[in-house]
Amino acid sequence: MIPGKTIIGGSSAEHARHASDFYETPPECTVALLRAWPVFGVIWEPACGLGAISEVLKAHGHAVCSTDIRHTGYGTGGVDMLATMPRPCGAVITNPPFALAVEFIRYIRAMKVPFALLLKGTFWHAKSRHALFLETGPAAVMPMLWRPAMALDRGKSPTMEFCWTVWDAMPALQCRYTPLERPNL
Repeated sequence: MIPGKTIIGGSSAEHARHASDFYETPPECTVALLRAWPVFGVIWEPACGLGAISEVLKAHGHAVCSTDIRHTGYGTGGVDMLATMPRPCGAVITNPPFALAVEFIRYIRAMKVPFALLLKGTFWHAKSRHALFLETGPAAVMPMLWRPAMALDRGKSPTMEFCWTVWDAMPALQCRYTPLERPNL
């Protein structure tokens, strides 16, 4: 097998793509975001999975509304964010399914609350997303200076970069580029 074929989000003869693009967020990813971006009020985590992001938010003193389209045993299951009235919240923080990231951005931007999405490090490199970037006006793109282990079943050497993209309640006129150091947990 070719080692490069076992990347997160892809599939190979040895590894199928995870169902619903479910890749649990390691705690250090959320901690790094919280150190760089202050958030207030109840935070909605609309793709909570097993609670990886929600639990870190709670541990840092935030009230969290955790929902997911799937019934995982954590939060409120059966809530399709894209087909639901928005939850009242002060901010949204989530690791969306990669295939639905654009839809998540547009849906949450319409809520006019601050939000942060964990995206592939190359998400904004696509020419087809340039208009989305200009339309939604992110306040910051925050690449992680390490490769998080998002798919432990695929070995101990993560191969994909990730970044948090953060939006204020209203589109920003300029976007900061703020690399995030890996916190010691």
